[in-house]
Amino acid sequence: VERFRATFVFCLPALWQFVTEEQTRNPRDVSSLRVIFIGGDSVSPSLQKRSREIIGGEIQEAYGMTETLPIAYGRKGAVRPGSMGKPPYGCDLRIVNVDGRDVATGETGEILVHSPTNCVGYWNDPVSTRAAIDDEGWLHTGDLGLRDLDGYYWFKGRLKQIIIRAGSNISPQEVEEAMYRHPAVLEVGVAGAPHSIYGEVVAAFVVLREGLSAGEAEIRAFCGQYLADYKLPERIVFLDALPKGLTGKVDRRALKEMLPPAAGV
Repeated sequence: VERFRATFVFCLPALWQFVTEEQTRNPRDVSSLRVIFIGGDSVSPSLQKRSREIIGGEIQEAYGMTETLPIAYGRKGAVRPGSMGKPPYGCDLRIVNVDGRDVATGETGEILVHSPTNCVGYWNDPVSTRAAIDDEGWLHTGDLGLRDLDGYYWFKGRLKQIIIRAGSNISPQEVEEAMYRHPAVLEVGVAGAPHSIYGEVVAAFVVLREGLSAGEAEIRAFCGQYLADYKLPERIVFLDALPKGLTGKVDRRALKEMLPPAAGV
């Protein structure tokens, strides 16, 4: 950006987190940037805030998947922080419940997409194709989201990543967003930890900012301002870095493998 006066950047949240931290330590001239487009995972409110303060401008979030092009994104000048924006022309989205029926505005359900950019199926895998694409051409994303009154869509996590504690559903993303508000938290990943009584409880893996400190009790009490008691992390593990996949997303499966066997009385 500084050398070539780039005006547009498109990257993953994990990369932009590092860019923002580097700009804090070693400021560069990034005044040429006009568009900051981020996709591949949700952008935490704390990263949104730090990016505005340190780099300037607004982050435009985008949502998509390998099976289709971006199906929702924030428009410059009409960004709603935390939202993945609105679908482009020619792309239709639905939010449905477990029975496949549309839910009311503001309610969470699975995101379905009907778009000319949808894939036609999985190569030599008709079983997976039928499971993902219904007879009307709707692609079932496996992601949870909601649509607000103004038509903005909000990502609420993956169906397979939902933590079920004693029958109550907990979105890892909701817990992560609360933890990211703590000034000492640089990165966080949340996963379900096995429990002999509740089935699962919330476990959080935290990377602290350099030069700052915080303990389990402090972070848990801080999160209590934003989360119901049953959503609070019952285990907090501090790491030097979070395991990530090739796309830069936190590898929740790897996090779960770090956990000890089921706890309980």
